[in-house]
Amino acid sequence: MGQAIATAIFKKAEVVVFDHDSGLKKIAQKRGLQWLGNFSFINGADVVLVAVKPKDIAELSEKISGFLNKKTILISIAAGTSIKHLSSVFSHSKIVRVMPNLSLTVGQGIAAWKSAGLPFADKKSVKRFLDLWTENFEVSEEEIIDKVTAISGSGPAYFFLLAWSLQQAAINLGFNQKQSRLLVEKTFSGAALLQSGQEYEALIKKVMSKKGTTEAAFGVLKKYHFDKIVKEAATAAYKRAKEISKGKK
Repeated sequence: MGQAIATAIFKKAEVVVFDHDSGLKKIAQKRGLQWLGNFSFINGADVVLVAVKPKDIAELSEKISGFLNKKTILISIAAGTSIKHLSSVFSHSKIVRVMPNLSLTVGQGIAAWKSAGLPFADKKSVKRFLDLWTENFEVSEEEIIDKVTAISGSGPAYFFLLAWSLQQAAINLGFNQKQSRLLVEKTFSGAALLQSGQEYEALIKKVMSKKGTTEAAFGVLKKYHFDKIVKEAATAAYKRAKEISKGKK
């Protein structure tokens, strides 16, 4: 995710990257990114983006200790890591927690964010920075970040499961692997474009005619409470996100 973000913004702002995995150095340089062997460069940074796994937060904080300028805005995309924890670990007051999603890698990302210790001018800077690589909005309470995680954070996986299931259904009907994949990909990519500015109920009606094929399919989906399954799945993801935020493994 960090690579995707850096790649998205390096032509729009000065970006310097570093990772403990030296194998990523060639990838970064190939993409035109500056790579430095230590963290001294962050002393003059306006924004420092923390794009590591939650388990690596403590190790990272030790490495950048002494380099982090008090005026710098620290933005974290580490899942389930609270602003309070980030502030404590990094001994820093200007903290922003962001929940992006995988779609930012194809320029279709959506993210929610919550800040602490930031004056209005800094919030505007955060918004401008996030606008460089994803659509985004600020939330009023940090707890909402966990709800966002359950919808857009985990959401791509729900989509891929539905796509896979439909592909298996196509294969079951006699299509080969290539044909079934093409049918699903084009159907879903087209549907994604059609949804813009349209109510979902209205779009369903455009596809479903009375006593037609779609209505027959919906009869089965309703029989097995498809909508309830989706709601319960999202609720389970939200509950787990809350547990992770509280440090539960």
